[in-house]
Amino acid sequence: MPSAVGAIDPDELIERMDINALLERIDIDGLLGRIDMDQLLDRIDVDGLIKRVDLNELLTRIDLDALIGQLDVDALIARLDVNALIGRLDMKALVAAAGINDIVAEATTGVATRTVDLARRQLVGVDIIMLGAVDRVTRRPRQPIPRGQISATGRPAGPLTRLLAFGFDAIVVTAMFSITVAVGTALVGLFTGHSYKVTENSGPFWTISYFAWWGLYLWGCVVIAGRTVGKALFGLRILDLDAGPLGPGRAALRTIAFPFSFILGLGFIPAIVRTDRRAFHELVAGSCEVIDWGDRSADLPSALQGWLERRSSEVITIESAAAAMADPMVTGPSDGSAQPESAAAPTPSGTGGEVAGEPVAHEEQPTADADPGGQQTTVAHHPGD
Repeated sequence: MPSAVGAIDPDELIERMDINALLERIDIDGLLGRIDMDQLLDRIDVDGLIKRVDLNELLTRIDLDALIGQLDVDALIARLDVNALIGRLDMKALVAAAGINDIVAEATTGVATRTVDLARRQLVGVDIIMLGAVDRVTRRPRQPIPRGQISATGRPAGPLTRLLAFGFDAIVVTAMFSITVAVGTALVGLFTGHSYKVTENSGPFWTISYFAWWGLYLWGCVVIAGRTVGKALFGLRILDLDAGPLGPGRAALRTIAFPFSFILGLGFIPAIVRTDRRAFHELVAGSCEVIDWGDRSADLPSALQGWLERRSSEVITIESAAAAMADPMVTGPSDGSAQPESAAAPTPSGTGGEVAGEPVAHEEQPTADADPGGQQTTVAHHPGD
């Protein structure tokens, strides 16, 4: 056998073979059926195969222009069933995921909200200027203004904003009262058959009814929402002194005392001259009215904010210079003699230790005859009650 096999010429044998006839006699389906694909794939090292593939060279050999050029886009679109595709889409889930409802709601309400906030911001600025003028006349100390965006949230409400809110409430109460009376008289005439003309029966009854309606409106709005319709529009809220909601009892007390504030307008004077801006009816009820725009910050106009910062810097500079000039331990007596130790007593209220009604604290500087230890004495000047 070995000699017989060695006598065979493989090249001549392959040349004499009819490959086509051989392939025709092979049962491809039977051959593939005998192959265990799972076992074959398990024996393939996929990671090693991928590592041996040069992706850059592979992408370089792909002609994307030619590939795209062979696509018939019109035929591809024509074969798409758009209606069936849309029908399979969950439009509600798609709209919810995209936030379309929120976008539309913000677009429709955003302009109105920004417009209202702009008007509120200007009113707050005017109130601050007006109250600043009152503080200047009454020589009340001015507090330093911090740098950065200033928010009026929680600040006592100013007189102009409160007046406009009250005017709007008057319109609301009058409209509600008129509609209620008109509908009530119409229903009475409908069910009884008797016409009832309000103008022919005018008198104290309707006056008392109107003011009773006012009181019910004020009490109910404060208890339920902490603000009336007008105060909600202008960004105001009524709270107790602990920054909590006003209870029914205190709200009733505030409502009862409210008309007395209109006697010669004397009840509203404390809302201007007091530092907490509380009117007579608020002092009686133990309540306060503050600026509150809900979840938005009550920022001041940028021009007013810059002006307040500049004014605060000027006040601090002037007060520091005035305090240094008014300090007798720094200036010393005019004859050049040593200042006696008794001169270190606190300056009485209203003398050089105050500037524009504000307390000034400074440190005494040792004079030539000071104690050898060089100790300094701090003198604080307090305003009078």
